[in-house]
Amino acid sequence: MFKTIVVGTDGSANAEKAVTAAAQLARTLPDARLHIVTAYRPLTLEELTRARAGLPDEFREVLNAHTGADSTLASAKSIAEAYGVSVETHELNERAAEALLDLAEEVEADLLVVGSRGEGLAGRALHGSVSTKVQHHASCSVLTIHD
Repeated sequence: MFKTIVVGTDGSANAEKAVTAAAQLARTLPDARLHIVTAYRPLTLEELTRARAGLPDEFREVLNAHTGADSTLASAKSIAEAYGVSVETHELNERAAEALLDLAEEVEADLLVVGSRGEGLAGRALHGSVSTKVQHHASCSVLTIHD
């Protein structure tokens, strides 16, 4: 039924639950492929300069826009691999909902797994909701993992 599963992560505990759920499901499906995606926004030169100014010299050179995304993906990949699942990771310079939707289209996903923070109506109105946007715009089935 599901061959290609896409799950998003931002490194949060809720995203970890979504990755775990996606990996557990993929493990039960023959030949399932799991794609883990994280979205990032590169730091502007001004933000990067400000961030580097507060760091000791030995750490200034390792600061870059991808560091957080790289570690987020590595952590999520290790969770999925612990379930014996074949994993491919993706780091996209987009907003989170767009990254999930675009990757799902690109890999022709059968299922998109997304975490929900459970912010309620006020939180969704103020911050927007990645899970709600994905549910409304995905061209495949969506599994929402609630906090």
